[in-house]
Amino acid sequence: MSDQPASAVPTQRDPQSSDEMPVVPYRVLYADIPFYSDPECTQEVEAAKIAILEALDPDDEFEELDVVPSLNRYEPGQLVRWTLDNKNLWEESWYKNPESGQIERAWTIHVEFIGQVLSRQALDQNQETLKAIEAKLAAREKIN
Repeated sequence: MSDQPASAVPTQRDPQSSDEMPVVPYRVLYADIPFYSDPECTQEVEAAKIAILEALDPDDEFEELDVVPSLNRYEPGQLVRWTLDNKNLWEESWYKNPESGQIERAWTIHVEFIGQVLSRQALDQNQETLKAIEAKLAAREKIN
């Protein structure tokens, strides 16, 4: 991406939505975080931003957040499907962690995250499933 001329730099867009509930939905914890092509965070990558996602998978023993690049505009709290697009690729990148303020490596190489936002219909139809997932996650938090 960074080798393209400025006129070829893509712009941010609204994500598509989905009426289908994925097996494992993801929650957007942070969105619209700039990222950089240098470890000092002085050379910001144009257009794309970072979203930090949490998998809502109570059966996953490892609680790990996903730091992903995207041209889509996401908002914290949205539930999304995990979808990638290998047409856009970013190599070594860094960002400032929104919780600690520390510079961290985002990834060595990553393709674009293009996850669809779950529609109001999907959320309404799967309300009981989502409540059960949240309850299991809360119980797991108490154990840890």
